[in-house]
Formats: sequence, C-alpha cells, structure tokens
Amino acid sequence: MVPSIGPAPATKLDFNISQRLIRQNLQTPEADGSSFMGMLSGGIDAVNQSQLSANQQVQAMLTGEDVSEAEVLTAVQKADMSFRLLMQIRNKLLAAYEELNAIRV
Repeated sequence: MVPSIGPAPATKLDFNISQRLIRQNLQTPEADGSSFMGMLSGGIDAVNQSQLSANQQVQAMLTGEDVSEAEVLTAVQKADMSFRLLMQIRNKLLAAYEELNAIRV
C-alpha cells in the first residue's frame, strides 16, 4: 500500500468546528479594536454617534433651546464628513473584495 501524498482530506467534523469558530468570531468582535471587524464596528458606531449628536443639536436649535448656530453647523459638518469617509472606506473595501474575487485560481 502506497501512502498518499498531500494534505489529509477534511472531514465533516473539521468543517463544522471551523464554521462554529468563524461564527463565534463574527458575532463577538474584540472590544479593544485589535480585530479588523472590531475596528470597522467601532468606526461605524462613531459615525452613528456623530449623526445622532448632530440631529439632537439641530432639533434643539429648532425648538428654541440655547444652542449656538456655529456649534450646530460644526456638528452637522463633522457628521457629514465622517459619513463621507465611511462611504469611501466602504467603496475601497468593496473594490478590494471584487478584485480578490476576480483572481483566477
């Protein structure tokens, strides 16, 4: 009998274990931002918070509260800029993903 050359075939058990580990890592990104998914999640949360803050300041100004127009304009501009940056990051990630998918193996 000749021993086989190459990697051992993957078993159903190995596949299930690896899938479970992947799902656990996707569902619980590291809080310190050391993982890529944690970094993206933190960035999205920061953009969301800036949008919410800008909306609250606009609402406060419209209801007549003591809010400076300059502060409101600055908050809205910061929220707009952070959202545009997030969209550019998304576009770059999507382009990189499409480029990786185009590579023939």
